Amino acid sequence: MYYQAIIAFETGIVDNEGNAKVKKFKYIVEAESLFEVNSRLATYLSEDTRDSEVVSIVKAPYED
Repeated sequence: MYYQAIIAFETGIVDNEGNAKVKKFKYIVEAESLFEVNSRLATYLSEDTRDSEVVSIVKAPYED
């Protein structure tokens, strides 16, 4: 089963109001459960030095 995760990464740029700008990326994760998706994303994101946030995880509309 495939899941689509949207991850927001901080760009290091701050707008006029002092809020950090973020750039969102979509990732496809192959997993059997949401727990496994979160585990795989945590492992992947632990290797990245940028601040990140998982915005959403949904079942991907793709078939095997």
